[in-house]
Amino acid sequence: MTGIPFEINRMKKYFKDYMKCNNHKLHFIITILLIICIIGFWFKFSNENYYNKTIAKITSITTKHLSNQQIKKQQINAIIVNGIYKGEIIQLQNSSTYSHATDLDLKLNNEVFVKLQVNQDKKITSAVILDVKRDKYLAYVSILFVLLISLIGGVKGLRALTSVIINAVIISFVIRLILLGYNIIVISSLACIIFIIGSLLLATGIRKKTFAAILSTIVGTLISMLITYVVIMLLHANGIHYEEMEFFNFPPEQIFMAEILIGTLGAIMDIAISISSSLQEIYHKNPLLEKKILLKSGLEIGQDIMGTMSNTLIFAYFSGSIPIILIRLINDVSILDIMNFNISLEVVRALTGCIGIVISIPVSIYISVFLLKRNKIGEF
Repeated sequence: MTGIPFEINRMKKYFKDYMKCNNHKLHFIITILLIICIIGFWFKFSNENYYNKTIAKITSITTKHLSNQQIKKQQINAIIVNGIYKGEIIQLQNSSTYSHATDLDLKLNNEVFVKLQVNQDKKITSAVILDVKRDKYLAYVSILFVLLISLIGGVKGLRALTSVIINAVIISFVIRLILLGYNIIVISSLACIIFIIGSLLLATGIRKKTFAAILSTIVGTLISMLITYVVIMLLHANGIHYEEMEFFNFPPEQIFMAEILIGTLGAIMDIAISISSSLQEIYHKNPLLEKKILLKSGLEIGQDIMGTMSNTLIFAYFSGSIPIILIRLINDVSILDIMNFNISLEVVRALTGCIGIVISIPVSIYISVFLLKRNKIGEF
């Protein structure tokens, strides 16, 4: 009986230490969220002075409908909110159609970018609307994303958010280096290696499953890219239409390969970390499991992931082509012609990504099992 009170006291101490640790994490997360929200709302309400373009806020609108209610003319009064003409009232005109495909449907309190015409006395003579200032909507969505990923993911969510920010910065540098004339494939490959290592280390820490996921992602992506390169070289790119890239000064093949590399990377990374995490959890529950049982379990997990990830990749690529598909179908273009000529690049990207997903499954399984069970079968 003397052992029972001791065990109860030890459990109480463990529970108190656990709650204390969680309270520190909770306070940290709440502090970070408050800082992010304050910065986000400050950016939303007072960032006009950071723009070089003139911004005006709409104070009143008079609307007149034309052509059987399909077109409307807007007479607008607005106040300039930045620059040397800050505080001045200007008059603007705007026309919008029912579809709003190529025009703006402006509302009261909208902020718009305007181009000013001035005379020799530096007085404003006229103003033209260039576009709507939309960064506040981006700020709302960004704040919501940060709140959700922090509240649901906790500290791991904040680390994942950090990796997203770092990757966005890296992508901006990659684009600048490409514009400076550096080799697209080399720069994209180096960036992808940094993406893989940085994202997985930040998300899961220094663990066996992390190194297994890193190796699996690199090997799976490399094999997928080699297959794609060989197929394109053997077919001499027949059936792939690069017309949408013809206005670039860069080789379209290199741009296409870079697109496939970066687009496929996310799906392969997701599969690699899912399989390696699952196998590590299974192994920790029973370290005496034989390798063949771990391999079979990994295959079951991979088969379940394969279908959903392939669909995710296909939906992601084809969603951006919905407008062009609808336009072609309205003009009586057959679906086969649309697939062959208008969205052939999306088709190839999707199929290549699916190949990468299928290849990465056995690669991830074998690398994960190898790192987990480097000892002899049956040994602890």
